[in-house]
Amino acid sequence: MIVERIQIEEGFLNGFDVWLRPGLNVVIGARGTGKTTLIELIRFCLGVEGYTPEATKRSREHALSVLGSGQVTLTLYEDGRRISVSRSANDPAPRASGPFLVPIVLSQTEIETVGLQSGGRLRLLDGFIGDQRSALSTEAEAVASVRSLTSEANTIRADIDQLDQQLAEMPSILEQINQVAPQEEQLAALSADTSAKSAQLAVLSNTIALKGVATEAIQRFGNEVARWRSSLGGSGEMSYEAWPANTGGDPLGELRTRVGKAHDHLRYALQELSAVEAETVTLGSHVALEKMSFEDQARNLRREIEALQTGAGEIVRRGQLLRERKAHLESLMAVRQSRIASFQAVIARRDQALDSLEAMRSARFEARRGAAARLNLVLGPRIRIGVMRGGQSEAFASILTEALRGSGLRYSDLIAALAPRISPRELLEAVDNHDFELIAARGSMTMDRAAKVVVALKDADLGGIATVPVEDYVTFSLMDGPDYKDIAELSTGQRCTVILPLVLRHMERLLIVDQPEDHIDNAFIAETLIKSILARPVNGQLLFSTHNANIPVLGLADFVVHLGSDGRRGFPIAYGALTDAPVVHAITSVMEGGAAAFRQRAHFYGTQGLA
Repeated sequence: MIVERIQIEEGFLNGFDVWLRPGLNVVIGARGTGKTTLIELIRFCLGVEGYTPEATKRSREHALSVLGSGQVTLTLYEDGRRISVSRSANDPAPRASGPFLVPIVLSQTEIETVGLQSGGRLRLLDGFIGDQRSALSTEAEAVASVRSLTSEANTIRADIDQLDQQLAEMPSILEQINQVAPQEEQLAALSADTSAKSAQLAVLSNTIALKGVATEAIQRFGNEVARWRSSLGGSGEMSYEAWPANTGGDPLGELRTRVGKAHDHLRYALQELSAVEAETVTLGSHVALEKMSFEDQARNLRREIEALQTGAGEIVRRGQLLRERKAHLESLMAVRQSRIASFQAVIARRDQALDSLEAMRSARFEARRGAAARLNLVLGPRIRIGVMRGGQSEAFASILTEALRGSGLRYSDLIAALAPRISPRELLEAVDNHDFELIAARGSMTMDRAAKVVVALKDADLGGIATVPVEDYVTFSLMDGPDYKDIAELSTGQRCTVILPLVLRHMERLLIVDQPEDHIDNAFIAETLIKSILARPVNGQLLFSTHNANIPVLGLADFVVHLGSDGRRGFPIAYGALTDAPVVHAITSVMEGGAAAFRQRAHFYGTQGLA
């Protein structure tokens, strides 16, 4: 991808309209003329984030402060497509006519500091593993699936727990039935009349129990229908604005028609579900009335039995209620088995989604490791890049901190020990399975404390915890004498000598860098930076702002823009090829101190035998 044209309306660079070229494009000018401003406006227009949150915030604030109420428009060329991208201060994101691969943009400060941040190093390396937009989209789908299935599993588990609480009553009911059975048998033996009525009552009791089970089954069905209808939306309507007047024909006409048909289908579905709900209520009421009728018959029989034998009616009534409760609990056992089967199916689907998510992240790690190996072949042995799988547990620790906040646990030391030693998936499954031993072992804690962690996490967003990315850890090192030094131990200049060669290995990607020469000497520019620039393919594009004449001259710049300023705004004084007279004059006057100074240095080099 290359930037063909840059247009800026209003703000400090109001009226800027320049066509760039493939190859090396260099922006020059005195300080305060808008070189950095131009870079930051391009970054803002394309929505390129910084390598650290601080850099992103700083770059956005810079762009907004110099753009005002204006707008930046870029014309891009990528894979035979021209793409227009515009953005104003009021736009939350770029407005683009098509998708595009964002370039690599490095501000002056980022070159010095990007290597110090683990996230910055990772992003730099990720730039070498190709376009990840499709992979990230697929990963986001897997994450959403895991979170949704975890929520569904939690709902089913709560249902099972509630059923278990009710079914815990079964042993007591059976014991009470066994206690009342001899009394019922004794009543039946008193007389043939009592025996006959008791037999009739037993039949009625069984019928009443079955009607009660049926009533509850109908009620559960109605509740599920109501819950489903609610999830589809109360009205099923989507509101949208009319096509603006005076803007021509409505291009959304056909799509609006399709939305209307979808509305019709939804309305029909919602009406059907409402009708089903109503009929379910009617059916439930009918069965409940039948149950009440049988209960009236049973009540009359109990009174007749009571008349034959004092206290017999109460014994019979108690036996009836116990058997009715037993029948109800037996029906719940079947419901429980069904919910367990549903739970196992959801967990199996979640395991598949987690397997898929892990496979994607493993593939990304392998791609990163391969990219590091290729870079080491080119940049080594002086520069060395390493990748460690899942070495950044900060995001995992952060989400655990939020989950355990308010739990009463002293979680800081607990999380510090646990997060680096257990994966999010392992933690999810340990909580699901009440595996206190695993949590105790990984977190170096007592079983009692591990149990408290499990209880606290039961109410947390386990789907979010299970899918939080534990990113790979990337190291940059520079050979200093016989040993390698980590980038954190290097001087500012040394860090730049690591980052710049690495960034310039992006041969096919648009690269935009603000003043890369700061903190590095001319020897490094000539020996390393320029060689990397000249090695890039001719169809690629570089955009540098600089004060160093070696970059455009030794780098054989394809296009140079000379910016000037009147104090209120910046503007192009001259632009063109490196050999164009206005560009030659700009380089010699702005970057070399003028033609006389350049000739004096040339004379010095000649007299010292350096020419």
